[in-house]
Amino acid sequence: MTYLFPELRRDQEATPPQCNSIARSFCDPSQYSEVVGIDFGSNSVHYYMARSKQSGKMAFGDLLAWLLRLNPSTLVVCESAHLGVPQTQQSLAQPFTAEQLIGLNVRLLEQKVTLKLAPHAHTGKRMRLWVSHHYPELMRTAEKTDAADAMSLAVFVDRCNDLSLAKAYTSFGRSKRRDFGRAVTRLSNSVLNAERTSDYRGECFPIVMKLARKVWQRGGFPSLKFVVSVASTLFGEEEGRLFEFTHCGQRPGAWFWMRHVVRMTPWHHRGGVARSNIMWHAFKPYFQRRAKRLGLSVKSGGAYKKFAFHSNQEKEARTSAMKSYRQVLLRAREMCIRQAACMGAGEMELTEVLEESTHGTST
Repeated sequence: MTYLFPELRRDQEATPPQCNSIARSFCDPSQYSEVVGIDFGSNSVHYYMARSKQSGKMAFGDLLAWLLRLNPSTLVVCESAHLGVPQTQQSLAQPFTAEQLIGLNVRLLEQKVTLKLAPHAHTGKRMRLWVSHHYPELMRTAEKTDAADAMSLAVFVDRCNDLSLAKAYTSFGRSKRRDFGRAVTRLSNSVLNAERTSDYRGECFPIVMKLARKVWQRGGFPSLKFVVSVASTLFGEEEGRLFEFTHCGQRPGAWFWMRHVVRMTPWHHRGGVARSNIMWHAFKPYFQRRAKRLGLSVKSGGAYKKFAFHSNQEKEARTSAMKSYRQVLLRAREMCIRQAACMGAGEMELTEVLEESTHGTST
């Protein structure tokens, strides 16, 4: 193997340069001597170093050894879709097996190199657009290329760091909570896809709609669509009766529900119709109204401003609006649960069924 950076030696002193990033609970870039973004393309891996501004590409087969040659106190950022998903019979396109990925993380930790995973749905929507807007001298346009994505990952984390990163995985086993959330999403999608064709009049799922309408009529929520989106992630109906979704015989708590069912995190890949209704159709106008009261405009030409174009004041307003909105969401959940109890809701256990139907398959 020919190394692209023969000058990267472990006996070099690693002196962190001045870093303007914001320390977060998931990552503090100022604690690292270098921030490296890597992105996978057609049979090659592109990289970009935010501090030294070195860049290039290599073959898949060279990557693991190259990573282990990086200086200590280096932060490596890659999309979860590449170094967070192992190769299986169902995903042969992935370059590395679970054993290789787990082994790599162990060895990187031994060498004091940190690997973080970024939610791949945001590389273009947030990271690349932010870098092209704030650092046009580095990236002239937000056009997607593998090299641009590698640069976006490195520079965004180094200079903005406003999107949560995950630790590299130490195992790839099944997660009952994640499976439960996916099952609820499928059932919720069935309700919402059917009901929105009739403007939520309850023609297909009258009991769920009755529950949602009673909660909505009490006031304080953005719309009936918002409330039925919440209700559909908590309850289903069969043969004219309401049933609450349970996990291992219990109702999921608020944190479980927010994270694994509604997926109120940047890691919301395939979050379903309910999440789209809650975050795309309801939160944006909610944020706009709150921003307007502060004298801020978060629309440009009739369209909502992209995150990359928010001022610091607008970013603070969005953070504040999100905290408030989460409380509205949790209040809707609580009121749906109370109303369902008054309607004599039963239980619908999903996890045990999942274990039987998905045994032996991969995530």
